Amino acid sequence: MEAVINDYISRELVQDQSLLPLENTTQLLETGILDSLSLLRLVIFVQEQFGITVDDLDLVPENFASVDDICSYLRSVSEGKTVQTSARG
Repeated sequence: MEAVINDYISRELVQDQSLLPLENTTQLLETGILDSLSLLRLVIFVQEQFGITVDDLDLVPENFASVDDICSYLRSVSEGKTVQTSARG
């Protein structure tokens, strides 16, 4: 998951090539890699790539500060989705 997201951000969103290679701990908001428009592009990508829905309430800096933070958020969403599905069945 980390590699997929890191690759997308590196390929599609990083404007300053001196920031590459991108570390999974690189602060995406602080370095200016993510702004409001690129954050929306990233959200659309992760929704399509991982088959999840990012709730508007989850669009907070803590969830998208780094590749590691994005992956932690996605794992928590995936676990919640599994739990909800299991609870119904």
